[in-house]
Amino acid sequence: MPDGTPTLKDISAKTGYGLSTVSLALRKPEALKPKTVAAIRQAADELGYRPNPMVSALMTQVRTRRSQVGQTTLGLISLFGKPGQHGQFSNAYYSLIYRALEQAADATGYRVDEFFLGKEPLSGARLTQILKTRGIRGIILFPGRDDGLSVYPELDWSAFSTVLIGYNPLLTHFNQVVSDYYYDIDCALRKVDEAGLKRVGFAITRRVDDHTNQRWASRFLYFQQRTPKRDQVPVLISETDLEHRAAVAPWYFKHRPEVILVAGSGVQGNLRDAGVRVPEDVRLINLVQRDEPGMAGINPFTEELGRAAIEQLASQLQSNQVGLPAYPAVISIKGVWSPGTSFPEPKTFAV
Repeated sequence: MPDGTPTLKDISAKTGYGLSTVSLALRKPEALKPKTVAAIRQAADELGYRPNPMVSALMTQVRTRRSQVGQTTLGLISLFGKPGQHGQFSNAYYSLIYRALEQAADATGYRVDEFFLGKEPLSGARLTQILKTRGIRGIILFPGRDDGLSVYPELDWSAFSTVLIGYNPLLTHFNQVVSDYYYDIDCALRKVDEAGLKRVGFAITRRVDDHTNQRWASRFLYFQQRTPKRDQVPVLISETDLEHRAAVAPWYFKHRPEVILVAGSGVQGNLRDAGVRVPEDVRLINLVQRDEPGMAGINPFTEELGRAAIEQLASQLQSNQVGLPAYPAVISIKGVWSPGTSFPEPKTFAV
């Protein structure tokens, strides 16, 4: 606050929420979880934030004009077999992104037209024609896929502003919005170090490893290079979910890690079924902690990926940035530590 006047950035820094979330909480609170709105508004009150009436008036005019002339349509291209708005994603990661993306689009005067290609794939030329005919200039490439389709069609990218959500080794020439997996696992490993634990395990599936573009695994292996040989625990990366469920308990009994870094709450159940107590026998850190009861770990703020994608695409459209960028930019969303009983803080843990 260089001039003493608090801003949205100050509220964002105080709460850890992104600018788009802070703005939405103050303008359209019904679009967010009540606890998120309460935290942001409390921080705003503590900082003494007051909206600038001139800016508020200007944004009201902008939104009014948009509603009068009709909403600009954005194209959402996914490789799933049915639309996100009607289908239930099996993974919360995609559901959180989708809902946040729709909310952010609506709040900023856009509507989303979804093209789900997993059911009926289209050629790049045909999809380009459809998008142009509908007057769609902005495109979001949605992460994930059904098993039958693995690549996006090759469009005439020179006609569109495009943002990619997530990592895709085949698509490195777009502006991207991603989770900061390096930062998140470093945050978890700092907690391990503060607790004085030496034998650290890492157990995920190949699907999750690919999803993070091997960022967790590579960072963990780098961490292990600085760990004495006697304390190193072999990484467990299973090819399938079924194989993972069968492998976790034998791997634990063989190597006896003091703490395991995992993705989701499945490992906790696998260990419990084998008679392993959490946290008495082994502690767990969930690298994607999304309200799983009792799990400590990293809240990756997955919904911020959807909001940031809309912000990025809107900026490109407003400045008429079409085609492939000369210098692709990556916006990384950092997670924060979320305490839980699976990893008691050092001062409260008793053997």
